[in-house]
Amino acid sequence: MRKLTTMLVLLLFAGLQVAFAQRTVTGRVTKAQDNTALPGVTVVVIGTPAGTLTDADGRYSIPVPNDDAVLRFSFIGFTPKDVTVGSQTTVDVALEESVLQMGEVVVTALGIRRESKKLGYAVTAVNTEEILKNKTTNMMESLEGKVSGLNITAPAAGAGSSTQLRLRGQVAFTGANNAPLIVLNGLPMDQRAQSTDGYGTSRDLGDFMNTINPSDIESMTILKGATAAALYGSRAANGAIIITTKSGQRGQAIGVEFSSSITVQEVLDFFEFQKVYGMGVAGTKPVSPANATTNGQFSWGAKYDGQPVPAFDGSMIPYEFQENRLKDYFNTGTVFDNTLSFSGGNEKGSFRASFGRTDTKGIEPTNEYKRNIANLGVVYDITKKVNFSMNVNYSNENYINPPQIGTQGEGSMNFLTRVSLTLPLSVAERSAINPATGTEWQIAGWTTINNPYYMIQAGQSYIRTRDRFMGTATLRYDITDWLYAQGRFNYDYLTGFNESKRPGGIGTSQPQETDGTWKGTYSVFEAWETNINADYLVGASKKFGKFSVDASFGGNTFRVKDHRFDISATHFTVRDLYSIANGVTKTQSFDFSQYRVNSLYGLAELGYNDMLYLNFTGREDWFSVLNPQNNSKFYSSVSGSFIFSELLKGQSWLSYGKLRGSWAQVGSANGVNTYEGNLTYSIANNQFNGQTTASIAGSAAPNPNLQPFTVTEKEIGLEVRLFNNRLHFDVAAFDKLTTDQVLSVQLSTASGYSTSKKNLGSLKNKGIEFMIEYTPIETRNFRWTTSWNNAYLKTEVLSVGVNPDGTPIDQLLVLNFNTTGMEFLGSLYYTVGMPMNQLYTKTYLRNDNGDILVKDNGRLNASADYVPVGSSIPKHTGGWNNTFAYKNLTLGVFIDYKFGGTVLSSTLLNMTRQGLSMLSLEGRREGENGLVFPGVYQSSGLPNTTAVTDLQGFYGDYRNLQIGDPFTFKSDFVKLRSVSLSYDLTSAFRKVNFLGFVRGLMLTASCRNVAIFYKDIPNLDPEAIQSSGDTRAGYENSSLPTTRNYMFSLNVKF
Repeated sequence: MRKLTTMLVLLLFAGLQVAFAQRTVTGRVTKAQDNTALPGVTVVVIGTPAGTLTDADGRYSIPVPNDDAVLRFSFIGFTPKDVTVGSQTTVDVALEESVLQMGEVVVTALGIRRESKKLGYAVTAVNTEEILKNKTTNMMESLEGKVSGLNITAPAAGAGSSTQLRLRGQVAFTGANNAPLIVLNGLPMDQRAQSTDGYGTSRDLGDFMNTINPSDIESMTILKGATAAALYGSRAANGAIIITTKSGQRGQAIGVEFSSSITVQEVLDFFEFQKVYGMGVAGTKPVSPANATTNGQFSWGAKYDGQPVPAFDGSMIPYEFQENRLKDYFNTGTVFDNTLSFSGGNEKGSFRASFGRTDTKGIEPTNEYKRNIANLGVVYDITKKVNFSMNVNYSNENYINPPQIGTQGEGSMNFLTRVSLTLPLSVAERSAINPATGTEWQIAGWTTINNPYYMIQAGQSYIRTRDRFMGTATLRYDITDWLYAQGRFNYDYLTGFNESKRPGGIGTSQPQETDGTWKGTYSVFEAWETNINADYLVGASKKFGKFSVDASFGGNTFRVKDHRFDISATHFTVRDLYSIANGVTKTQSFDFSQYRVNSLYGLAELGYNDMLYLNFTGREDWFSVLNPQNNSKFYSSVSGSFIFSELLKGQSWLSYGKLRGSWAQVGSANGVNTYEGNLTYSIANNQFNGQTTASIAGSAAPNPNLQPFTVTEKEIGLEVRLFNNRLHFDVAAFDKLTTDQVLSVQLSTASGYSTSKKNLGSLKNKGIEFMIEYTPIETRNFRWTTSWNNAYLKTEVLSVGVNPDGTPIDQLLVLNFNTTGMEFLGSLYYTVGMPMNQLYTKTYLRNDNGDILVKDNGRLNASADYVPVGSSIPKHTGGWNNTFAYKNLTLGVFIDYKFGGTVLSSTLLNMTRQGLSMLSLEGRREGENGLVFPGVYQSSGLPNTTAVTDLQGFYGDYRNLQIGDPFTFKSDFVKLRSVSLSYDLTSAFRKVNFLGFVRGLMLTASCRNVAIFYKDIPNLDPEAIQSSGDTRAGYENSSLPTTRNYMFSLNVKF
């Protein structure tokens, strides 16, 4: 730290000395076409750290060291220009606009940079600077609603949690990863959520994107379709996201950049509890501590009157409604994020080194997340023809007590939304531990409802530490001016360590086991994974008159080794001593797996007259997990683009126009586990004649003929820019078919096995995506840019396998939420002929006229079968973004939405069952003497006139009969997602001579999750789902509340 401080001081004084020795050059930058001002143009003195941005009027001021100084002017969509200063004190520059205003060159598959006009498929380049204005720990959250076709779900799951990413729907059934491939500096990585993902309880431990510092990202490209990602083969069946980190700029002396932000997280409480009736049953109050415990989860008692009643611990509490339970329990979350970087370069190369630190305190008490990320990027020309580049990224993450989510176990929302709101939180906290036993002092009659304060005070903890080292080295040799060869090596090493301590007194008054040992559990889990990826590429680019040819050929090998070890101990000899040695009963396991994929691939591009382009790709993958006699798969694609604006150059209103189309076939071996095609054995614990015995492992018959599933996609698109690029729209339509899904099928018991995996399932995704961007106002000092993107997605399940007799199966059960002993609702199925992720529940029993049929006693009937109520996948996703720039002040307003999805809420089911919801008031409001449910008698068909007075039993029927009608909602919403205000102080600092060493200074204030304009589901945020996994999609259960985030940030460059 002392050395670092010294270095910063020396750099500061060096900058001051240069500033005093320099003279200042001023000027104005305009568009060559119409001489209007260009704000935001980067102006640098080549070879020095000096740099600035033009203001709203296009004006700049910059110090130069001497007459030989060269100024470089650059701006996205314009051709850069270099100007030698000489003796001038004023340098005005007019920049020529390039053909495309945005994304002229994008990073595509294998890291190849290509002009976007040549591409025959949809590609979106993300503006990373805009993302930083609403920065989140997992930067994918910042993209919600901003990229058409990319559906992002960020569950409320605590600090450092994961996000669910889906590009153009799901391509896979169960057992496969539906997330797009993430490629960091050429290193392919799966976007896997690290989560226990249980629907009873789960902990979200983040995903791969948490290991990347958003401030380190230089570019991000979204490859939506199969054609775009075909060169990545089997790993990119779901599309790909290409990320490149910063490595400095050539010709720039050493510079320092520091960014700092603080985010304050405020809990959003949408709950509406009934405030009329308190704790108890049958209209009575608690009369004793035992009675208060037994009925602590019910609010079917008397009307609130403020009189004292006994609590579970024997103290007296007022019989009144406790306001703001959620806000009183949860903390105000904070996120401190700081990044320091050094960068520089000369004519031969450049470098950038950074260190980022994130400290998060979640809204859940004791929940923290800490992250350190160091990144180094280097580019260097060894000779004029040989270039070396390297990037190293190290991350260290610490998850401290990530919250448990769900109805079962120790989730805090299980307590907050199910225990009567007569009980003050202060009493629950004060009397969490029973002094007589040292165990949890039970607050409710159900042991599945636990006091979260007991977990805190008794020392329950869950610690997850994850370290990841990722390195990429690339060597490129330019053989001629049209031929090159490149080799790249990627190394990824990940280690994870979990430690869990669970007190023995949870949900019990008996701290000891029957054998006299003490209850409790201590477990340790360790994992280490190595990913090695190496590839080579030979490329050529040549022009022949009006024709152009670009071709590349290469190969790749990818290898994964995965080790996992866990051990746990129970029945402690010494109470509350958490160690393996202290446990009488121990269990342990060790798992090891590895697999490899070898590949060859090639691509060719034919162009004519900078107007017509035709692209071909092909790739062959060989999989180690498949039968060696049949372990390869070939993927191919063809795409084309026609720049029709080249034929209409005389039309001033048309800036650019392109038609595109593509066809591709890719696949994935996801769903095929290591050794699944082989007959394997397990070692038994017993012996026979002194020899250890073995048996066939599992009940699944091996299938040596398994193949990767196949995704075939067709796409057409149109992109047009009008009126000097002020109006831009892009539309694409796609049709994606997935076949040969790997599914488990039932076998005849006569075979000796119960199941076997086969290539049987198929599904379809098709949709339309569009984006429109317009600049309605552009004056000397003011610019308004507005954009809207929308995606429509239609999914359909085509087949889900066959029965043992060969007949087709109509539906495949993914998960039954109504498991014995759980308080859940409904099931998730894949049903032939219906959209993916179909939610099922029982409904009111109705006659042919649609009337609800009730029993003679006025109670409810349920349908005999579970019926589909909708898909969890939204049909429409999109967002509307507006940017208002006045001089150096920029205001951003972003609204996003989702429509067409369905959600089942077990939270509202249980609130109603236990008398807490507003629905549970029906029948016991003022003047009501029971509930006459609107319906007809099942026995006679006459209108129901029977008033039900046992309302606890009536509303309990919803759970007992699994009737989901009142708890099935659309997951639709319209949100004011973010508002940001940025002020660029660079020009103001430039006017102060001795502050000339400051190259940039930006202040930003922003708010995320500002407001919900529309939602269908009451009490909850429709995005507050329990998990980022597919098997829990559309199912809500004791979800954590979402937060409104206020961020204040500073970015300064020296």
